[in-house]
Amino acid sequence: MKSLLLVPMALLAFTGARAQTGPLSGEWHVEMDGAGTTDAQSCTLTQAGTSIAGTCVSKAGQIPVSGSVQGKSVTWTMKMPSMVGPVTTVYKGSLDSENRISGVINAVEFKMESDFHATRYKLVWSDEFNKDGKPDPTHWRYETGFIRNNELQWYQPDNAFCKDGLLVIEARREQKKNPNYQPGSEDWTKSRPEAEYTSASLITRGIANWKYGRFEMRGRFDGHAGLWPEFWMLGDREWPWTGEIDILESWQGMLNANVIWAGKTPGYSKASSKRRTIASFGDPEWNSKFHTWRMDWDENRIAIFVDDILLNEVDLNKAANGDGSNGFRDPHYMLLNLAVGGTAGGDPAATQFPARFEVDWVRVYQ
Repeated sequence: MKSLLLVPMALLAFTGARAQTGPLSGEWHVEMDGAGTTDAQSCTLTQAGTSIAGTCVSKAGQIPVSGSVQGKSVTWTMKMPSMVGPVTTVYKGSLDSENRISGVINAVEFKMESDFHATRYKLVWSDEFNKDGKPDPTHWRYETGFIRNNELQWYQPDNAFCKDGLLVIEARREQKKNPNYQPGSEDWTKSRPEAEYTSASLITRGIANWKYGRFEMRGRFDGHAGLWPEFWMLGDREWPWTGEIDILESWQGMLNANVIWAGKTPGYSKASSKRRTIASFGDPEWNSKFHTWRMDWDENRIAIFVDDILLNEVDLNKAANGDGSNGFRDPHYMLLNLAVGGTAGGDPAATQFPARFEVDWVRVYQ
């Protein structure tokens, strides 16, 4: 029988009845000697009482997982695909005083050993948008005016409101005079006498920022031409030395999971961008449904997901600025916005307005 190499890299989330308990997340690696295949997996498990259940998603499809938590002991079982058929695998681990897990994996057909490490995250900040009216001023501030990327909209607070448990960022086709207008100016923010569209951009800058953690947002957005919704993060230094993390960025039928830093040449940036068409999800109603975007960030790595599907993973040791600094080892603040047009958004002329970016919740774990 041909020997096999299995290297599952799984991300687990143990959540109780309330999200505030925080997920338990980590990675494990399983190896057998010899040559074979590598099958990356993304797993999500939920906990109800002492029982845990869920699925892992791999190239072979969805793999059911079940198990239990008894005090400091965690056990779960899954059938992993292999070159010789399904392999039933039992994972046994224990929580230490710092809520880290270590354990050994024993399979029925094979004996496999692996270190498993996980960290229990704690919810440190959230907005559930449960109160109708304006967004919570203790959580959010606003950008105002023409801001970036030659975008067509004028940002203003009036286009953001909470209703029925959602934050609504609404782009409208309406004229707004530009108070900064200067005829003949070479500055695009001053050369336009008026804006043809309005929208909103909410930021936590000056209120809250974070260095490392898990950042999640559940939302949905109109996917029509000319619209550019974003859930992203920036540091307080000058761009691009500050570092930019685009967790959700979408335009012209595309998702872009993007990490940007400064290059060696002044004025030039470097980026790790991974794009995926929305059509590739195989769901014609994808844009009308809510989805969860997640970014896991530590000293060495950023990983960006949608619905537990990995979109991009960046080694931060290779993301230093040209001057040797690293903006991804500094705190970042959060932004939520819906742009119109600009350098990537496309032409909104045929799109029906108002258009919306709706957010169910935003949560930060550390």
